[in-house]
Amino acid sequence: MHKILHLDLKGAPMQIPFLEEVLKAAYKWGCTGVLIEWEDTFPYTGDIAEIGSNGPCNGDKMYTRAEIKHIIKCSYDLGYDAIQLIQTIGHMEFVLKHPKFKHLREERKSPAVLCPSQPESLALVKDMVRQALDLQPDARYIHIGADEVWHTAVCDECKIRAMGNEHGVASLFLEHIREIVAFVKKYAPIRVTVLMWDDMLRTINVEALKHYKIGDLVQPIIWNYNVKEHFKFAPQMWLSYQQVFTFVWAGSAFKGANGSSKMVSPIERYASNQEAWMHLIKNNKHKVSFFGMIFTGWSRYDHYATMCELMPVALPCLATCMNYWTEIYRKNGDIVIIDDLTEWPGRDLAEYIMQTLVPLTDQANNLLHGDMVSTWLNAWQVEHSFTCPTQLECIKASSEALLSNYEEIQQPLMCHLTTITGNRSAEEWMYTNVTAVVNKIEDIRNMAIQRISAGASVRPR
Repeated sequence: MHKILHLDLKGAPMQIPFLEEVLKAAYKWGCTGVLIEWEDTFPYTGDIAEIGSNGPCNGDKMYTRAEIKHIIKCSYDLGYDAIQLIQTIGHMEFVLKHPKFKHLREERKSPAVLCPSQPESLALVKDMVRQALDLQPDARYIHIGADEVWHTAVCDECKIRAMGNEHGVASLFLEHIREIVAFVKKYAPIRVTVLMWDDMLRTINVEALKHYKIGDLVQPIIWNYNVKEHFKFAPQMWLSYQQVFTFVWAGSAFKGANGSSKMVSPIERYASNQEAWMHLIKNNKHKVSFFGMIFTGWSRYDHYATMCELMPVALPCLATCMNYWTEIYRKNGDIVIIDDLTEWPGRDLAEYIMQTLVPLTDQANNLLHGDMVSTWLNAWQVEHSFTCPTQLECIKASSEALLSNYEEIQQPLMCHLTTITGNRSAEEWMYTNVTAVVNKIEDIRNMAIQRISAGASVRPR
């Protein structure tokens, strides 16, 4: 069974030396391939140059064509299957945010979904896929995304098409997929297996799936990132899939599924997801054939979302998740959780975040949202000049102690960050997780100082 590491590069794209170390570490933990989600880090050229790393919006300036080839070669050298993921209908924010492509949105106010009824839409995604395949002419797999297509049959053209087809709204999605796959099969010099996320297929009538021969076109990745207590699928889905698909893949997670803005990856939480998948595959192997597992590691929930936990923090979790599927780590049928790693790529940054920044963030939240400020420096008290200097001195002292601690960590954190990602991503992460918090603490400190200078106040009648 394939064990594929997902690299989501739309958040904190990795510096090449660090990326190489991640690939090598994953190999030791049982990885057999890598799924690379480029988004705007791919060096598109020609009419679509502005949507990628050659355009003006990619502040990290990653990656060049030479670097893409290098990453793929490094994967091959480890014996990996290198699978490029090119979004082709959903999660198209990085494309549809540009004025040049805004008219291709399905929903005018949202850049998330590409309108499948515009002729330019298909030309656009074909160009994206073509350029990816040009840099990997020996690709055995390609992933066309197609998940979370939030807006369907919104525009007038799509409404008319859907009403005129016996399969309704589903026909728009399935015809778009069919056209993309047909292009891949025709353009690629060797036989390529096309993968896609499965969530948009789950509720489509089995007759529609059969009509469009979707089982001959793609292998779906059935994803579910929940812990075992909340891990479930609709029974109807399995009834449909066993009639349509010869092979399917599973999609678990090792980071980015525990919340959209977390700093750490709790191993127990993601281990629970692996346990749920192992149980499900064992109980459903007579229905469908599972060809592999994708270990997804989301860096952002979408192009506009803030960053999830960084890769160095999540690597011990990845090691545990992968080792769930490696026989040598079983003892008497039980799974051995890998919680004693001594070395992994980016360990210094991971430990700095977990041992220094996370506790400091907890202290900051206790000040900003705790009883001290809400009791002696709340909005009513400030507006009515009704504050107690002795309590304000405590708030001032606590604020200044926190500010001093934050000042000490900023330079080391930034140095660590720029060894694993680009300057733009490092600055974004620092502002989100450090600077924004510091600004709030400074506001509290300054207000306390202002009220201290005013002295004690008489309670108003």
